[in-house]
Amino acid sequence: MEIKTVSKITLGLALILISLSIMTGCGAKYTKVRERYDAEAKRLQDQAMAEAYNHFTNANIIEILGATDQAIIEYEKALEFDPTSPTIRTDYARLLFRVRRVPEALTNALQVEPKNSEIHLLIGDCYRLTNNEVAAKSHYRQAVDMDPDNINAYWYLAGYYQKDNQPDSAIWAYYELARLSDTYRIWHELGLMLGTAKRYDEAKDAFLRSIEINPEKNNINSYLGLAATYDALDQIDLAETYLNRASELDPYDVRVVREKVRVYRQRNDIKKTLEASAQLVKLVPSDWEAVRFHGFLLYVDGQLHEADSLFRERIEFGDEHPLNFFYVGRIAIEWNNLEEARTDFTRCVTRDSSFADGWLNLAFTWRQQDSLDAAIEVYRRGLEYITDEEDRARLLFALGSTLERNNQFHEAVTTFQDLISMNPNHDPALNYLGYMLADAGQQLQYALELIERAMELSPNNGAYLDSYGWVQFKLGNYKVALAQLQKAAQLIDSDPVVFEHMGDVYKKLGETEKAMDEYKKALEMAPDSFDLEEKMK
Repeated sequence: MEIKTVSKITLGLALILISLSIMTGCGAKYTKVRERYDAEAKRLQDQAMAEAYNHFTNANIIEILGATDQAIIEYEKALEFDPTSPTIRTDYARLLFRVRRVPEALTNALQVEPKNSEIHLLIGDCYRLTNNEVAAKSHYRQAVDMDPDNINAYWYLAGYYQKDNQPDSAIWAYYELARLSDTYRIWHELGLMLGTAKRYDEAKDAFLRSIEINPEKNNINSYLGLAATYDALDQIDLAETYLNRASELDPYDVRVVREKVRVYRQRNDIKKTLEASAQLVKLVPSDWEAVRFHGFLLYVDGQLHEADSLFRERIEFGDEHPLNFFYVGRIAIEWNNLEEARTDFTRCVTRDSSFADGWLNLAFTWRQQDSLDAAIEVYRRGLEYITDEEDRARLLFALGSTLERNNQFHEAVTTFQDLISMNPNHDPALNYLGYMLADAGQQLQYALELIERAMELSPNNGAYLDSYGWVQFKLGNYKVALAQLQKAAQLIDSDPVVFEHMGDVYKKLGETEKAMDEYKKALEMAPDSFDLEEKMK
């Protein structure tokens, strides 16, 4: 070992020096002895360095030949002769890292002084593999601080910053990577990061640069990224342009067609969404979700026969997804086949008892036939299965309105109160209950409070203004009622109830002609209203 060797050499020289000192005395003779000692020390030191160099060279050659275990032995021998050599210890640490002796590699790398960019990179790699992310990031950052062109350190920093949700830092790292390696892949990744950070103008430039470097099919992701960026910038024509270019590069790339569907759907362009959806179904007929969505688009576009055929074909094929039954039920309602619709909605909720729209539409088929008891029973059954708060609110509201229509006033009041207790800001329920009570002349102050809360939540709702005017009418505040009803009539000028209410107010104010005018307006909108005819008499 080097330390032992050097110690023996040093001890030998010291004894020689002492002996000579005794024999010759001090003064000029001592100076000559000292010179001889220094010369011998330098000779031995050079000999140690030569040994270290020989073992280091051997280690390099053996490592190249693939004999890593032997190479490690040679590095260790080299370090015995020169333990402070940064070059030897760096190469030794690198080899240990390469053969996955990471803790030993880290120990040796940390001993290297002075540390340069590459040794910080190696230390960062060791910490990365031992899951010490904080230390890894610190050394990668030191690596790029010492060498702004250390591309590997930027790669790892970019990855860590993305993982830690530090978009600005990740973008900085990617910009540095793009500076060092002007490749289409890096510009594509940078574009994605900029898009995520909503820096859309920069994202656009990054994707354009990626396409400029590589406009071919294997860079189709940059076309998609650019289209999405233009979509975010509300430049839909340019988004469509690049989607079409991507389609020209590869007409069978499903990702491009899906992006077309997404963009057009977001723009509520039903025709183009339908076209893209049809193309998608041709490409991936086994994607049942895509097929069902296409059926939904056909339904929305009014192509009921095509939609009905598609959904029934799915069911016959064995796809018993509740949406298939739901939409054939909706189409049956459109065709006024209520019995058939009821069967379809029953099959729908049988397959998914938590599907609120299935229960709502099943009850609707009974309501359309004035079978309100049956509808009420459906709502109550649905509430046994529905746990989502928003869905429960929809069923409770429908149940309350049906109970009120079925002359079950007290049950309706209790239902709406349950709904309001669950969701105090459910303004439709607040208004409905307030109007019910006002119309019945019950708990008028409570009704007023309910309607005022609804108006606070939706101040420009004409129906709520009508309810507020009506409760003021019931309280005898006729002028206040008239002012509110006039505001309501400006917002909803096609509702006969508002004009009937204004007629009632004018009648109470003794303005018979104005009352008659309002009743006439209401009767034009509701010509079959017996109550209006009686009031006009």
